[in-house]
Amino acid sequence: MKLTITDDALTHLMSVFPATSKFLLSFDDGVGPFSKVGICSLDVSFDVIAVYRDANVPDYQAKLTTNVGDWYYKGYSKRYLDDNMKLDYVNNRFKLSGDSGILDGNVDLKNLTTQKAS
Repeated sequence: MKLTITDDALTHLMSVFPATSKFLLSFDDGVGPFSKVGICSLDVSFDVIAVYRDANVPDYQAKLTTNVGDWYYKGYSKRYLDDNMKLDYVNNRFKLSGDSGILDGNVDLKNLTTQKAS
């Protein structure tokens, strides 16, 4: 799987997150330390999470190739992703799209670079 991060999205990400971050594309399903717990929704929701480079993130064992290096995701969430995806920044929102269309039109950002994952 491949994720292309547009120049606009990358510029905004780098203004929010430290350049030394490890990046996670997180399917927000209530599993793991970074997910909202107890939220029931019919929508598919993703977050871009920045953690410190050496963070232990066992829920994020799968690797995603991007044009700026590897990102990580929950392996079982692959069914909600496409082989070719794009993260763009449009109208002050991050949009994740793929071969099948828009996967999430409002991707949230979480800066957890000062916290250790457990």
